[in-house]
Amino acid sequence: MGRFLALLLGIAGALLGSQAPGFTLQYMQNLQGRIDELAPIVEEFDANIAQYGYDRERALIECQSAEGLLDALCTTYVSAVERYEMLTAHMAELEAASDLVRPLVLAKTQIEDITLSVYEQFQPAVPATIDGLAYAGGGFAVLWGGASFLFGLLGAMTGGRRYA
Repeated sequence: MGRFLALLLGIAGALLGSQAPGFTLQYMQNLQGRIDELAPIVEEFDANIAQYGYDRERALIECQSAEGLLDALCTTYVSAVERYEMLTAHMAELEAASDLVRPLVLAKTQIEDITLSVYEQFQPAVPATIDGLAYAGGGFAVLWGGASFLFGLLGAMTGGRRYA
């Protein structure tokens, strides 16, 4: 019975693991959309400060001491610029990883609000790529191997006998 349950868990692991490349792709598409949304704001900020001889770093430093209306405007721009820089750095990290490693990088570095947004819309699909098949095999191996070990250990502890 333990072997059968391990096999079922292995199959479940294969199905779950095979979705990693597809989820990662959708995550990156969502991430790129957010970057594209912030880009015009950052470009406007850069253009406005350039008129006064500022670069982005110097303007952001000066915004820290702004007061009144200038503080309100700076807060909006600063948060947009900081988020844009963080998102573009995250995208660069994901793009630098190979297709096979990218889901693992995402698992370690994901941004919660983007992950939740993707998860709400994600539809599982059959793995049709080498990466999907590799992750399916990995998911199968992890859950099947873990379950086999656990059930074998439990069987040994309870003195279970094997029948041919």
